[in-house]
Formats: sequence, structure tokens, C-alpha cells
Amino acid sequence: MDNTSPKANVEDILPSDDAFHGSPKRVSAEWWYFDAIFNNNYSAHIGFKTFFRKKLGMVSPNIQYYKNGKLVADATKRFLYRNFETSNEIPIAKLFNIPVFEFNLDSYKENGDWIYNYKYKIKDNAVDLNFKGVTKGWKIETNNESWTVALPKALVSGEIVVNGKKMSVDGIGYHDHNWNYSMLTVMNYGIGWYWGKIRSDSFVIVWANIIKSSKRSELIAVINQDNNGYINIEPNKIHFSVEKFSRKKNKKIPICFKIQIDDIVNDIPVNVDVELESENYHYGKQLLADYWRYHVKSNGKISVGSKTETLDDKTQIIEYLNYG
Repeated sequence: MDNTSPKANVEDILPSDDAFHGSPKRVSAEWWYFDAIFNNNYSAHIGFKTFFRKKLGMVSPNIQYYKNGKLVADATKRFLYRNFETSNEIPIAKLFNIPVFEFNLDSYKENGDWIYNYKYKIKDNAVDLNFKGVTKGWKIETNNESWTVALPKALVSGEIVVNGKKMSVDGIGYHDHNWNYSMLTVMNYGIGWYWGKIRSDSFVIVWANIIKSSKRSELIAVINQDNNGYINIEPNKIHFSVEKFSRKKNKKIPICFKIQIDDIVNDIPVNVDVELESENYHYGKQLLADYWRYHVKSNGKISVGSKTETLDDKTQIIEYLNYG
């Protein structure tokens, strides 16, 4: 597969980059994504999706919980767009005038901290979590789709309710935000993607393989270090491959992946060799596309400069989406 694509333009962000953007020209999807891996074998995806044009459409909060990587709760609500309130200046989403998630603007102004609270309940499942960033956020904007990674890595704490069972949790999380995503994006930008994060002790790699066609793809990898900046990797220095497949209900499903990086950025050598093998996954539909969310075991090494960190069966969350 040809992956000779130009280097993505990665830029610093302000809170407004993670705020609502909207789409006055065409029917478009915009969503905020949060996930967390807790210290008690549970993990979570918490999302807030909008699908609209101007002020017509739907909004949908979603809570999904996993135990040992296996989906154990999946709760969604849908509302008319008129019940949704937001801001173009700060990250916030309200339903019926009550915040579902909101950015702590006071902490940002006082200390530069990026802190979010997500609090919502759907029947027997609920979330009340704080996400505090420990890495520098960034964004990639194109004419076809835009992506803000506000929290490449965050400390997560609070309380969750899973099928009526309440528990206090701590863990490590992630948050990003996509907008300007429409069927034109699919036609002009890509028919799907592989995407995920690879976390070691102090590094996190946010990576994506955008599927342009059966023969072309675009590779992105941005490496953050705790309480430090980010490194944008040249696409031709990234190698992504699917190592194994499975088959279920006549679908060929990738189940093992390898990511390798060999680059020098600002005189700093960067070397990555990590294998991600499926522990559990669940299948669904996203925007009419086939979609799999995986919990994978990661093994390998990440080296940046003189520092090397080893991954030994460390759990990561990744996804695969395909309109093909």
C-alpha cells in the first residue's frame, strides 16, 4: 500500500479549538470522544455526537463500559438539536441547560491546566469523571476534516455506575474532538481509518492510518511526553501493518497490528517497534461504516533521544472504521 503522503500540519491549541465549530454548509458530524483505562480492570468510552446542518439535527451522548476489554454496558440517548447548548469559545455541551461535559476555564486561566468534567446518567449507567491533562494538546485541520487532540494523556478520577453497580475509579485517559466530517470527507479524504494510542510510562503516541483507497493511505504519528511538548513524525518514517486476521460472519477482521518508527526530529532520534494484538473487540456501526473498537495488548519499545521505555502486555484502546 502506497503511504507517501505529505506531513500533517500539527499545531498548538487554545480552548476554542476544542469548542463547538458547527457546519452551516452541509449535513455534518461533530463529536467529542473521551476514553479511560481504570485500575480495576474496567475501561470506558464516553462520547457526545452531533449530526446536523445549521440548527437542525440530533445530538447523542453515549456511555460504554468494558471489563477486561469485553463490552459489559452500552447506553445511548438521542435528542433533538434544539435541546443542545454549547459554545464557540470553550468546550462545553449542555442538554436541557445542564452540562454533560465542561472545561474548567478557571483552572486554565490560573494555572494553564486542561481539566474536564463529564457527568451524565443513562438508565443504570452513569459517569462522573474528571480528566486532567498531563501532556500538551495539538490539532490537525484540513479542508475535509479537523481533529483536536486536547488530552493525549490525562489522569482520570471519579465515580462510575456500571449496570447499577457504583464504584470509585482512577486511571489514565484520552480526549479528542472531530468536526467538519461529512460524506464529502469520505469521498475526498478517506474511506476509513485505523487509529489509536500507545502509552508507555511517560510517552504516548497518537497514531492514525487514514485509508484513502485499497492502494493508498496516509500515516500520522505524534509523540507526547509527560509535561513536555510533542514530536510530529514524517509519514515516510512510519510503518503500519496488519499482521493477522480473523473471520466472523463473512467479515475479515484485523486482529494484530505493528507500528514502527525510525526518524530524527530536531536532532532527536525516535525509534518505535510495537506490536498490538487483540485481547477483545466489539463491532458496531458508526456513520454507516463498519466499526470495531479493540482492547489490545501492546509489546515492544519506544525510544526518544536517550530514553527508552518497554511495553509488556500493556493494554491500549484502538479502533478500525471502514466504509469499504
